[in-house]
Order: sequence, then structure tokens, then C-alpha cells
Amino acid sequence: MIINGKKIADEILNDLSAAVKKLTRKPQVAAVLVGDQGNGRKFLEVKKKAAEKVGIEFRIYEFPEDISSKELRKNLVQIVKGSTISGMIIELPLPEKFNTQYILNSIPEDKDPDVLSLKAQGSFFGSRSKVLPPAVEAVKEVLEENKIDLKGKRCVIFGYGLLVGRPVSHWLASEGATVEVINEFTKSPGEISKEADIIISGVGKPNLITADMVKEGAIVIDFGYEELGGKVVGDVDFEQVSKKASLITPVPGGVGPIVVAAVLKNLLTLFRGK
Repeated sequence: MIINGKKIADEILNDLSAAVKKLTRKPQVAAVLVGDQGNGRKFLEVKKKAAEKVGIEFRIYEFPEDISSKELRKNLVQIVKGSTISGMIIELPLPEKFNTQYILNSIPEDKDPDVLSLKAQGSFFGSRSKVLPPAVEAVKEVLEENKIDLKGKRCVIFGYGLLVGRPVSHWLASEGATVEVINEFTKSPGEISKEADIIISGVGKPNLITADMVKEGAIVIDFGYEELGGKVVGDVDFEQVSKKASLITPVPGGVGPIVVAAVLKNLLTLFRGK
């Protein structure tokens, strides 16, 4: 079955819209774009559209690529300290010259819906966080929608990045799954993944996962997003793998919309917690 991420996201957004209407003060997001990295502007516009749909104000702050790290962080601290700003998101990736974590750490934990500052990550990995990283929330929503119990499931994660692999693998293990992470140095990754009940990938490499790497009836969740031959594709060879998977997310239209909704859900949770 192909998972309709837009349908799941719309359900979340409808709930958020109803909740925001009851507030006396509306949340406001500061969204940061540094330079013009890949699809950054496009992704921010998608987030802005979703935010405005639920009644959340979305302000985009743009900075040139040649700004210094010190100056950028100084600006971000000033923005996020503004009395009207409820949360900040920094569109990744940043230009290579920046220390990404240093910049992300300018966001206070209570205004970090992406859960990317070290303080916010520390709370998540220490099981103290009020919110889940958006990728984790997206996986949770997909599994709950389809009544999947993680206990005893064998999960294989491709990639161990900040946005997907690291937080998702931690959460899966905390929910009782057996988790194995595949990186660029893993030998015979296909031999490992074809034993998995659940495969999750966030590498950003088109068609990395082929049908021979997936067992019949597996659940496949694809966070990849790349352009190949004028077409948007994920890490998974969707056409072939979808014939074997019991559940699979397409690209586009799979986890992407759910991640956007999860960011806004986190923002509202943090906003209410003040």
C-alpha cells in the first residue's frame, strides 16, 4: 500500500488550525535562509503555505552567503529574542563555510521546533523533550496510522544524519525495535536490509535502495529528495520496491508533508508550554 502523506499531514494541520483559532495570541515563526542552497527557498515556501493555512505567521529572513558566522549568529539571536517570535527554523544545509551546529545553537530550546540545537537534542536523547524531532514524528504518524507495533521489529536505517538517521534510530530503539544503521562503510548493505521488517532512508542518493535489498512485505519509509532527469525521486527505487513492500512512502507526497506538519505541531506545543 502506498502511504498518502498529504492526507496524514492535512489531518494534523486541521487539528492545529482548530487549536490556533482558540488562542488569544497567534504563534509566529522566524524562518532563516542563508544564501540560496539547492531547494531551500522552495522548501521554505511550502512551510510558509502550511503555516498560514493553520493561522501561524511565517516570516522569512534572508542572509547573504558571504555573511560571517559571528555576524549571522548575532542576527539570529536578536531575531529569536524578539518578544513576538515563538520559534525559529533554519533551513539546511547551510553553505559549507559555516559550522552548522554553532549556528543552530543560537536557537533557545523552547523556540526550537526542529529540535536541532544541542540543548534540544540533549533533551530528546535524554527523554526529557516535550516534542519529537520532525522526522521522528513523521515516522511515528505513519506507523500509528497503519497500527504498526514496533516491539520486536527489525529496523534498518540508511544514514546517520542529524535530521533523520540519528534521531529516528534512537526513537525506534526506545520503542522496542532492534535497530541497525547502514553507513557508507557498511559491507553488503543489501544483505542486511533484506532481513529488515522496516527500512528507513534519509541519505539523499537516488535509487540507493533497490528491490533485491528489500524482503517481501517490508515497510519502507523514504526521506530522500533529489532531482534525477527532471523528476523528483527518493532514495528508494519506488517502481520496483513498491511491488514488494506492504507499506511504502512515495517521493514526493510521502513523509515530506508530514515533516512540515510536524514542525508546526512542535511549534504550537512549545508555544503553549510557556
